[in-house]
Amino acid sequence: MKATGEELSFHRRILARNDPIAFAELADTLYASLVQQVCKRAGVHADQTLVEEAVGQALLDYHDRPGSYNPERASLRSYLVMAAHRDFLNAAAKERRAQAHQVSLFELTSQGRDIVNEREEVESHAQAGELLAMIDEIFPDAKERRIVTLILNKVQSHTPYVQVLGIAHLPIEEQRKQVQLVKNRLTRRMRRRLSGM
Repeated sequence: MKATGEELSFHRRILARNDPIAFAELADTLYASLVQQVCKRAGVHADQTLVEEAVGQALLDYHDRPGSYNPERASLRSYLVMAAHRDFLNAAAKERRAQAHQVSLFELTSQGRDIVNEREEVESHAQAGELLAMIDEIFPDAKERRIVTLILNKVQSHTPYVQVLGIAHLPIEEQRKQVQLVKNRLTRRMRRRLSGM
């Protein structure tokens, strides 16, 4: 199915690169329905956050490279749904791998093992044993230490955070809000401590 007239109009405006609101209008028009369609394709157990991130990324990728879309081959909506679904599958697979290989900070020893090589600022300030001691000192609360473990392991899905915080009874939006607030607070605390070392 080819692009609709409305999609062609948006596509031409975005390709022209001289209409500052064209992309915002397109995203506003399509975002909600794209999320709904990708959720449907992903299945009932799909992580809504990963779906929303994938849709956002598909839209941004299209914005950056509108020439990669061919309106003669597919509608813009189906093109974006396919791209977002592919991004979702990749993100979900990455999430599963991260959870399967997640390393608990509490099980590590200080025998030279590198805890989180993704976090350069942590690496540059502490060896494994020192980091464990510092985390215990900064975060005396066990629940906070579990959240920090998830952050350091770059867990993107909000589900593990919700489980640790015990807020599964809250509406999804409130869960996301609470998770983000806690992540921001703990990350700021860690950064303040590292910058003071």
